[in-house]
Amino acid sequence: MTELLRHSSPGAALDDVRRRLERIPESDRFLLATDGETLIGYAHVRVVHDLLEEDTVELVAMVVAPADRRKGIGRRLIAAAETWALQSGRARLRARAEVVSSQALAFFAALGYRRTSTSQGYERDLESARRAEAPTQPH
Repeated sequence: MTELLRHSSPGAALDDVRRRLERIPESDRFLLATDGETLIGYAHVRVVHDLLEEDTVELVAMVVAPADRRKGIGRRLIAAAETWALQSGRARLRARAEVVSSQALAFFAALGYRRTSTSQGYERDLESARRAEAPTQPH
């Protein structure tokens, strides 16, 4: 899995990946695409519980090895995610794509997904903010 992650996140260190993997909730699912013994792709899905709408399965991440793209691997991973969502009693699968990723947008549109949001994501590095706002410590 680390090799796959290096394609989408070149700075991913094995120890960091292991630590993150250990913290993923047991209810999340990883759907794997293999070629023999080689992992060539995966989809990470989870059920999102919300007060405003029914439970939804969300595609957290999907990665396909560069050499195996455009071979239907992503389509099969999405089909597996949809099957898992339906079998687990959820009627929706939600995916997100960067608005600048024309390939991802075209991919989901070709699979029959419709755009439901034009929202932008925001995040704040709280650790950096905490350090910046903390008083200077004498040495």
